[in-house]
Amino acid sequence: MHSTASDGRLSPEGVIILANKAGLDMVSLTDHDTVSGLPVARKTAFSFGMRFLAGCEVSAKVVDTEVHLLSYGFDAENEALASFLLKQQERRTDRAAEFVERLKKSGDLPGSAKLPVPVAGKSIARPHIAKMLIDARSATDFADAFKRFLIPGSKHFVPKPLPEGQDVVDVVHAAGGVVVLAHPGHQTPHAVVLQLIKAGLDGVEVIHPSHDMSLNTYYRNLAAQYSLMVTGGSDFHGQPKHGGLSLGDYWINPGPEILKMARTQ
Repeated sequence: MHSTASDGRLSPEGVIILANKAGLDMVSLTDHDTVSGLPVARKTAFSFGMRFLAGCEVSAKVVDTEVHLLSYGFDAENEALASFLLKQQERRTDRAAEFVERLKKSGDLPGSAKLPVPVAGKSIARPHIAKMLIDARSATDFADAFKRFLIPGSKHFVPKPLPEGQDVVDVVHAAGGVVVLAHPGHQTPHAVVLQLIKAGLDGVEVIHPSHDMSLNTYYRNLAAQYSLMVTGGSDFHGQPKHGGLSLGDYWINPGPEILKMARTQ
Protein backbone atom coordinates (compact mmCIF):
# COMPACT_ATOMS: atom_id res chain seq x y z
CA MET A 1 0.00 0.00 0.00
CA HIS A 2 1.17 3.52 -0.78
CA SER A 3 0.51 6.88 0.86
CA THR A 4 1.33 10.55 0.41
CA ALA A 5 4.82 9.72 1.66
CA SER A 6 5.43 8.72 -1.97
CA ASP A 7 2.85 8.53 -4.78
CA GLY A 8 -0.37 7.59 -2.95
CA ARG A 9 -3.41 9.84 -2.56
CA LEU A 10 -4.10 9.27 1.16
CA SER A 11 -1.97 10.02 4.22
CA PRO A 12 -0.32 7.07 6.01
CA GLU A 13 -2.97 7.37 8.72
CA GLY A 14 -5.75 7.53 6.12
CA VAL A 15 -4.53 4.38 4.38
CA ILE A 16 -4.56 2.40 7.63
CA ILE A 17 -8.01 3.73 8.60
CA LEU A 18 -9.36 2.56 5.24
CA ALA A 19 -7.63 -0.80 5.62
CA ASN A 20 -9.23 -1.26 9.01
CA LYS A 21 -12.66 -0.42 7.58
CA ALA A 22 -12.03 -3.07 4.91
CA GLY A 23 -11.61 -5.67 7.64
CA LEU A 24 -7.89 -6.27 7.22
CA ASP A 25 -6.10 -7.38 10.38
CA MET A 26 -2.52 -7.25 9.11
CA VAL A 27 -1.02 -4.64 6.78
CA SER A 28 2.24 -3.19 5.51
CA LEU A 29 2.81 0.32 4.16
CA THR A 30 5.28 0.09 1.28
CA ASP A 31 5.94 3.59 -0.02
CA HIS A 32 8.51 4.03 -2.79
CA ASP A 33 12.05 4.49 -1.52
CA THR A 34 11.01 5.98 1.83
CA VAL A 35 10.05 4.85 5.32
CA SER A 36 8.84 8.27 6.50
CA GLY A 37 5.21 7.17 6.69
CA LEU A 38 5.87 4.11 8.86
CA PRO A 39 5.74 5.66 12.36
CA VAL A 40 2.26 7.15 11.90
CA ALA A 41 0.98 4.11 10.00
CA ARG A 42 2.30 1.76 12.71
CA LYS A 43 0.75 3.83 15.52
CA THR A 44 -2.60 3.92 13.72
CA ALA A 45 -2.55 0.19 13.03
CA PHE A 46 -1.79 -0.60 16.67
CA SER A 47 -4.67 1.64 17.78
CA PHE A 48 -7.01 -0.68 15.85
CA GLY A 49 -5.37 -3.84 17.17
CA MET A 50 -3.93 -4.66 13.73
CA ARG A 51 -0.63 -6.40 12.99
CA PHE A 52 1.82 -4.11 11.21
CA LEU A 53 4.84 -4.96 9.09
CA ALA A 54 7.48 -2.34 8.22
CA GLY A 55 7.71 -2.06 4.45
CA CYS A 56 9.20 -0.17 1.54
CA GLU A 57 9.14 -0.63 -2.25
CA VAL A 58 12.53 -0.01 -3.82
CA SER A 59 13.09 0.43 -7.55
CA ALA A 60 16.16 -1.32 -8.94
CA LYS A 61 17.61 -2.85 -12.09
CA VAL A 62 18.68 -6.40 -12.90
CA VAL A 63 20.20 -7.25 -16.29
CA ASP A 64 19.09 -3.78 -17.52
CA THR A 65 15.49 -4.54 -16.51
CA GLU A 66 13.64 -2.40 -13.96
CA VAL A 67 12.23 -4.35 -11.04
CA HIS A 68 10.40 -3.29 -7.89
CA LEU A 69 11.60 -4.93 -4.72
CA LEU A 70 9.33 -5.03 -1.68
CA SER A 71 11.30 -4.93 1.54
CA TYR A 72 9.69 -6.16 4.75
CA GLY A 73 10.49 -6.51 8.43
CA PHE A 74 13.65 -4.39 8.46
CA ASP A 75 14.90 -2.04 11.16
CA ALA A 76 13.63 1.30 9.84
CA GLU A 77 16.28 3.13 11.87
CA ASN A 78 19.21 1.23 10.39
CA GLU A 79 21.79 3.84 9.34
CA ALA A 80 22.94 2.09 6.17
CA LEU A 81 19.36 1.60 5.00
CA ALA A 82 18.48 5.22 5.82
CA SER A 83 21.49 6.43 3.83
CA PHE A 84 20.58 4.19 0.89
CA LEU A 85 16.97 5.42 0.82
CA LEU A 86 18.08 9.04 1.10
CA LYS A 87 20.19 8.54 -2.03
CA GLN A 88 17.16 7.01 -3.75
CA GLN A 89 15.03 10.03 -2.83
CA GLU A 90 17.70 12.40 -4.12
CA ARG A 91 17.75 10.48 -7.42
CA ARG A 92 13.98 10.76 -7.68
CA THR A 93 14.07 14.50 -7.00
CA ASP A 94 16.85 15.07 -9.55
CA ARG A 95 14.84 13.12 -12.12
CA ALA A 96 11.70 15.13 -11.39
CA ALA A 97 13.66 18.36 -11.76
CA GLU A 98 14.92 17.24 -15.18
CA PHE A 99 11.33 16.42 -16.21
CA VAL A 100 10.25 19.93 -15.24
CA GLU A 101 13.12 21.59 -17.12
CA ARG A 102 12.31 19.65 -20.30
CA LEU A 103 8.60 20.47 -20.01
CA LYS A 104 9.35 24.15 -19.46
CA LYS A 105 11.52 24.23 -22.59
CA SER A 106 8.72 22.60 -24.59
CA GLY A 107 6.18 25.10 -23.27
CA ASP A 108 4.06 22.44 -21.57
CA LEU A 109 4.89 24.01 -18.21
CA PRO A 110 5.26 27.76 -17.62
CA GLY A 111 8.73 29.17 -17.11
CA SER A 112 7.88 29.90 -13.49
CA ALA A 113 6.97 26.27 -12.72
CA LYS A 114 8.73 24.78 -9.70
CA LEU A 115 8.61 21.37 -8.07
CA PRO A 116 7.17 21.13 -4.57
CA VAL A 117 9.88 21.54 -1.95
CA PRO A 118 10.88 17.99 -0.95
CA VAL A 119 9.76 17.11 2.56
CA ALA A 120 12.39 15.29 4.59
CA GLY A 121 12.02 11.55 4.08
CA LYS A 122 9.43 11.86 1.32
CA SER A 123 9.85 11.14 -2.36
CA ILE A 124 9.08 13.47 -5.25
CA ALA A 125 7.41 11.30 -7.90
CA ARG A 126 5.78 11.58 -11.31
CA PRO A 127 2.28 12.24 -9.85
CA HIS A 128 3.65 15.56 -8.56
CA ILE A 129 4.63 16.50 -12.13
CA ALA A 130 1.31 15.22 -13.45
CA LYS A 131 -0.50 17.62 -11.13
CA MET A 132 1.67 20.47 -12.38
CA LEU A 133 0.72 19.61 -15.96
CA ILE A 134 -2.96 19.53 -15.03
CA ASP A 135 -2.70 22.87 -13.23
CA ALA A 136 -0.98 24.30 -16.33
CA ARG A 137 -3.84 22.90 -18.46
CA SER A 138 -1.39 20.92 -20.55
CA ALA A 139 -3.11 17.70 -19.44
CA THR A 140 -6.76 17.01 -18.68
CA ASP A 141 -6.16 14.50 -15.88
CA PHE A 142 -3.52 12.19 -14.38
CA ALA A 143 -4.03 9.50 -17.02
CA ASP A 144 -3.56 12.04 -19.81
CA ALA A 145 -0.47 13.52 -18.16
CA PHE A 146 1.19 10.14 -17.80
CA LYS A 147 0.27 8.93 -21.27
CA ARG A 148 1.57 12.00 -23.10
CA PHE A 149 4.44 13.16 -20.91
CA LEU A 150 5.58 10.76 -18.19
CA ILE A 151 5.96 7.21 -19.52
CA PRO A 152 8.68 5.59 -21.67
CA GLY A 153 8.24 6.59 -25.28
CA SER A 154 6.86 10.02 -24.50
CA LYS A 155 8.79 12.92 -26.01
CA HIS A 156 10.27 14.33 -22.81
CA PHE A 157 10.63 11.14 -20.79
CA VAL A 158 13.50 11.00 -18.30
CA PRO A 159 14.79 7.49 -17.50
CA LYS A 160 14.81 6.50 -13.86
CA PRO A 161 18.30 6.16 -12.27
CA LEU A 162 18.34 2.78 -10.58
CA PRO A 163 20.61 0.89 -8.17
CA GLU A 164 21.53 -2.73 -8.79
CA GLY A 165 19.14 -5.34 -7.41
CA GLN A 166 22.01 -7.01 -5.56
CA ASP A 167 22.68 -3.77 -3.66
CA VAL A 168 19.04 -3.56 -2.55
CA VAL A 169 19.09 -7.16 -1.33
CA ASP A 170 22.33 -6.60 0.56
CA VAL A 171 21.27 -3.41 2.36
CA VAL A 172 17.84 -4.77 3.33
CA HIS A 173 19.32 -8.02 4.62
CA ALA A 174 21.87 -6.05 6.64
CA ALA A 175 18.95 -4.15 8.18
CA GLY A 176 17.31 -7.43 9.22
CA GLY A 177 14.65 -7.48 6.51
CA VAL A 178 13.60 -9.65 3.59
CA VAL A 179 13.24 -8.80 -0.10
CA VAL A 180 10.30 -9.83 -2.28
CA LEU A 181 9.95 -9.35 -6.04
CA ALA A 182 6.87 -7.17 -6.56
CA HIS A 183 4.22 -7.83 -9.25
CA PRO A 184 6.51 -9.62 -11.73
CA GLY A 185 3.57 -10.24 -14.09
CA HIS A 186 4.35 -11.17 -17.69
CA GLN A 187 6.99 -8.45 -18.08
CA THR A 188 9.77 -9.77 -15.86
CA PRO A 189 12.05 -12.11 -17.84
CA HIS A 190 12.75 -15.47 -16.22
CA ALA A 191 16.49 -14.75 -16.42
CA VAL A 192 15.94 -11.64 -14.26
CA VAL A 193 14.01 -13.63 -11.66
CA LEU A 194 16.76 -16.25 -11.54
CA GLN A 195 19.41 -13.54 -11.16
CA LEU A 196 17.49 -12.10 -8.21
CA ILE A 197 17.18 -15.53 -6.61
CA LYS A 198 20.94 -15.93 -7.00
CA ALA A 199 21.36 -12.50 -5.35
CA GLY A 200 19.43 -13.70 -2.29
CA LEU A 201 15.78 -12.92 -3.08
CA ASP A 202 13.54 -14.12 -0.23
CA GLY A 203 10.12 -14.18 -1.85
CA VAL A 204 7.79 -13.33 -4.71
CA GLU A 205 4.53 -11.40 -4.77
CA VAL A 206 1.93 -13.85 -6.04
CA ILE A 207 -1.32 -11.99 -5.35
CA HIS A 208 -1.58 -8.65 -7.20
CA PRO A 209 -4.31 -6.88 -9.22
CA SER A 210 -2.31 -7.45 -12.42
CA HIS A 211 -1.94 -11.21 -11.84
CA ASP A 212 -4.55 -13.56 -13.26
CA MET A 213 -4.96 -17.15 -12.10
CA SER A 214 -2.33 -18.47 -14.50
CA LEU A 215 0.30 -16.06 -13.14
CA ASN A 216 -0.78 -16.88 -9.60
CA THR A 217 -0.18 -20.56 -10.26
CA TYR A 218 3.08 -19.95 -12.13
CA TYR A 219 4.67 -17.88 -9.36
CA ARG A 220 3.42 -20.17 -6.60
CA ASN A 221 5.14 -23.06 -8.35
CA LEU A 222 8.29 -20.97 -8.86
CA ALA A 223 8.30 -20.06 -5.16
CA ALA A 224 7.93 -23.70 -4.18
CA GLN A 225 10.73 -24.73 -6.55
CA TYR A 226 13.20 -22.25 -5.06
CA SER A 227 11.90 -22.26 -1.46
CA LEU A 228 10.72 -18.65 -1.61
CA MET A 229 8.03 -17.13 0.59
CA VAL A 230 4.88 -15.90 -1.15
CA THR A 231 3.21 -12.54 -0.46
CA GLY A 232 0.32 -10.58 -1.86
CA GLY A 233 -1.53 -7.31 -1.67
CA SER A 234 -3.54 -4.65 -3.41
CA ASP A 235 -0.75 -2.22 -4.41
CA PHE A 236 -3.21 0.42 -3.18
CA HIS A 237 -2.51 4.02 -4.23
CA GLY A 238 -5.99 5.50 -3.79
CA GLN A 239 -6.36 5.78 -7.56
CA PRO A 240 -8.91 3.95 -9.77
CA LYS A 241 -6.28 2.75 -12.24
CA HIS A 242 -3.55 2.01 -9.71
CA GLY A 243 -4.54 -0.59 -7.16
CA GLY A 244 -8.19 0.43 -7.16
CA LEU A 245 -10.07 2.56 -4.68
CA SER A 246 -10.88 -0.08 -2.09
CA LEU A 247 -8.78 -2.29 0.12
CA GLY A 248 -9.49 -5.90 0.98
CA ASP A 249 -10.04 -7.23 -2.54
CA TYR A 250 -6.48 -8.58 -2.87
CA TRP A 251 -4.95 -10.28 0.12
CA ILE A 252 -3.14 -13.43 1.22
CA ASN A 253 -2.93 -15.57 4.32
CA PRO A 254 0.60 -14.74 5.51
CA GLY A 255 3.06 -17.56 6.06
CA PRO A 256 4.98 -18.09 9.31
CA GLU A 257 7.99 -16.12 8.06
CA ILE A 258 5.88 -12.99 7.58
CA LEU A 259 3.86 -13.44 10.76
CA LYS A 260 7.08 -13.69 12.75
CA MET A 261 8.17 -10.25 11.52
CA ALA A 262 4.82 -8.50 12.06
CA ARG A 263 4.39 -6.42 15.20
CA THR A 264 1.29 -5.88 17.33
CA GLN A 265 2.64 -3.13 19.59
